[in-house]
Amino acid sequence: MNNRCQIKVRMEPRQIVMLDNIIEGYDCLAIPSTGKSKIGEVTLHVTPDTYDDVMGILQNLPWPITILDT
Repeated sequence: MNNRCQIKVRMEPRQIVMLDNIIEGYDCLAIPSTGKSKIGEVTLHVTPDTYDDVMGILQNLPWPITILDT
């Protein structure tokens, strides 16, 4: 289990809505925040219990994504 509560990522801005839909489909494992949506940066607010699950989802998305900070 990880104690971190945020995961910052960058992707194509057009993929942000799809990421949001995927997270919602997993019973809201995270809360996405799009402070810099024009450049594709998203912060996912997670709990220590959901961190590993969210990282697994991000690493298996069918489009390129860069994990900036965890």
